[in-house]
Amino acid sequence: MSSLTENSSFLSSTLKRRQQKRQEVTKILQEGISSLHLSSLSSSEQQTNEGIYPLFNIDPKSYLLDEGDERSMLEPSSYNNSEFKQTRNILFNWLNSTLSDESIIVRSFEDDLYDGYILGKLIEFYQPNVQLLTDGLPLSEECKKKTLQRVLNYLEVYFNQHNQPILWTSEQIYSRDLIAILHLLLALMKMYNRKIYDELPKTLLLKVVIVRKTNGILQTRIAHERFIDEHDREVINATESSKQDDLIDALFDLAPDKLLNVEKTLLSFVNNHLNHYNIHIKQIDVQYFQDGLNLLYLISHLENTFIILNKYNHKKPITREQSHANLQLAFQLLNEVGTEIEQYCRINDLLSGNQRTLYRLLFQLYLRYNSDANNLLQSITHLQPVRTNVDSPFL
Repeated sequence: MSSLTENSSFLSSTLKRRQQKRQEVTKILQEGISSLHLSSLSSSEQQTNEGIYPLFNIDPKSYLLDEGDERSMLEPSSYNNSEFKQTRNILFNWLNSTLSDESIIVRSFEDDLYDGYILGKLIEFYQPNVQLLTDGLPLSEECKKKTLQRVLNYLEVYFNQHNQPILWTSEQIYSRDLIAILHLLLALMKMYNRKIYDELPKTLLLKVVIVRKTNGILQTRIAHERFIDEHDREVINATESSKQDDLIDALFDLAPDKLLNVEKTLLSFVNNHLNHYNIHIKQIDVQYFQDGLNLLYLISHLENTFIILNKYNHKKPITREQSHANLQLAFQLLNEVGTEIEQYCRINDLLSGNQRTLYRLLFQLYLRYNSDANNLLQSITHLQPVRTNVDSPFL
């Protein structure tokens, strides 16, 4: 009996110590943020500023740091920043509209994305041939960490290939670090949907609180974190279409041997899908795609959808207008699934018989729908004058 009492007393003491420690952390964080906030105000503003600056829903357990450890979070006033609110709303709308067919609703970046499952669903939506969630919905902590790591490892390969900085770690994402999650979401949107990314504020610079444990004491300071850079956006917009032009032009002008290999790869890719309709093309030639029919059949099989016959000219088009209507429908379908093909080619160029335009179009489809696309990309991106950081929503 005495042993049971001792165990109960020990457990009670342990819980009390943990609760006391959390209270101390909360107090230090509150005082630190409050003092940092007040120090930035004028004397008159300080006199009217009552109480401790609010912490919103910060979890003190996240700041039970070991010696030398550091954590960061948005400074509370950043939540009222108009650019932040706009960015947050656009991100929520993008995630929920993209994943609506999966009956997924994201209500919290921190609570809904930390285990990698929804991030994996997002990648699989834009790249159907990539399978990251083979184990299904992760339930245990071990499975959640493995799922997150698998997703982030896949993204790391992409971003490293394109010299883009990785501003997050798996530990930060799993610990629900909003700053890291925002960086990740913005990088994904830039990668997969440039059209919506361009609707974001031109710049997003927010105050963040950095907490560090030094000599057993939690120290706080405020810094500024840049999430969206107007200069980077201008550079991307100015060069995005020309980069793809550079790549295809380099193949045609400088490396006919590599162009032949690319043609074989694209030809095999196209015929693998068109053969299901008893269609076989002998070479990658614009004449096989000018009327839009083969392109529509290719998209239909890639997306596993049926295009209603009265929506296009399914008999061999006779006029340029009929061919234009078919190509316009094909481009519209590609836009709906996230491939903004107008960045890389134009309908009139196809109708005019521009062979390079056809290569750009098929190249984009191959990169989106073929899980082995990186091998082809690596074999040709070292050509000069091709830039090594080729940007495409699906590279």
